[in-house]
Amino acid sequence: MLAIILAGHGLARLGIDAEWVGGSSCGGGSLSVQWLQLGCRGEAWLLDLPTLIATPSSAAHLQAALGALFASPRLLKVGFGLAADLRVVRSAHGSLRCCCAASAVSPSVDLVNEWRKLRGAGAVSSLSALCATVLGAPLDKRCCLSNWGRRPLAAQQLEYAALDALVLPTAHEELERRRIRAGGAPDWRWIGRHCFCACFAKPVARAALAEGERVVRVELRLGRTFAPIGEGEPFARGTVRVL
Repeated sequence: MLAIILAGHGLARLGIDAEWVGGSSCGGGSLSVQWLQLGCRGEAWLLDLPTLIATPSSAAHLQAALGALFASPRLLKVGFGLAADLRVVRSAHGSLRCCCAASAVSPSVDLVNEWRKLRGAGAVSSLSALCATVLGAPLDKRCCLSNWGRRPLAAQQLEYAALDALVLPTAHEELERRRIRAGGAPDWRWIGRHCFCACFAKPVARAALAEGERVVRVELRLGRTFAPIGEGEPFARGTVRVL
């Protein structure tokens, strides 16, 4: 994962999201963070945190990998409520407290704040609502409150988790374009060559990698959120790696 993300040339955006069981990120109830999702350059990684930190050795390896990614100046870390997600991860998994500290995740940007800068005091209620406004289609949120403690995840959960991470860089790119059109100074480090207008994912094939790692091929297509996969033209393909 670390080698693939950092192997790309130039600068890139890294989407960060998390899924948990119980409570809420606002502090209501006890949380069990099950998955950390990372999305970059058309690929998503779903990290099974309880499994990956089950031993001191594996926890140390994961902390080192995440620490390198989150501190890399070549990656702009993008989230929706990013500080809250990181706080939940730190609270649930003490072994990741250092690499997930707010000061350790830099440079970073929160789409909630970026939207407020663009539209004044107005706020959006969810990432799905932001995508509907900015990218032209909402995310399918039917799996939001599903059982993230199950293993393996259902296909619909894989789609949901992957899209949450993959759509963050795309949404930020479009927000940056809108900010520039509104008269803001461009930040040329993070201006991409393309700006997609919608995302839709569907597992289309599977392949075996190393033991303990599953790969789900996903195809991103234009079209309505609940449209059949055959509708719309594909504009990107990526890989979801379940670790």
